[in-house]
Amino acid sequence: MRTSKPVGTPFTGGSNECIDQWSYDAFGALSGWAETLNGRWTRWDDGYLLLEIDRLGGTAIEPILIDTADEELRVEFGYYETDLPEEAADAQGAAQEAIKLVSDWLNGSIRTAVFTNDAGHWCGSMIVERGEAVPPAPSEGMLSFNPTKVELRGPHRQLWEAYPV
Repeated sequence: MRTSKPVGTPFTGGSNECIDQWSYDAFGALSGWAETLNGRWTRWDDGYLLLEIDRLGGTAIEPILIDTADEELRVEFGYYETDLPEEAADAQGAAQEAIKLVSDWLNGSIRTAVFTNDAGHWCGSMIVERGEAVPPAPSEGMLSFNPTKVELRGPHRQLWEAYPV
């Protein structure tokens, strides 16, 4: 029976066969990270890896996805995504940037602000640091999409907050 959801091959790091060296280096740098113990690594046909984390300490959380495609780490959580490295020169440095970003989201130092319009269509997302004004104002680039609602998101859905824009 076929599934409509693409599925990668489970990856344990025993060999770097069928993945590029940058992905293997990123795997090595991330695999010791405590949160990865709750995650699943898969290898994809294009030669990259995907780390999926959806539990923290046995509790379900909003999914965190980190992939190694194109010699960068694409980090996704809370309807926000970014490509790393921003400053690092290699996979190990990118991994450290990803660990910092995800750890900040998991411990509440940052949240994502997800803007939508009256029809519920996404207008943009941004990071909001603890202590910043709530609700945040949409960025100039989001204004053309007419956002009317912002949702502040963390890893636990029951703690999300919604505000009018």
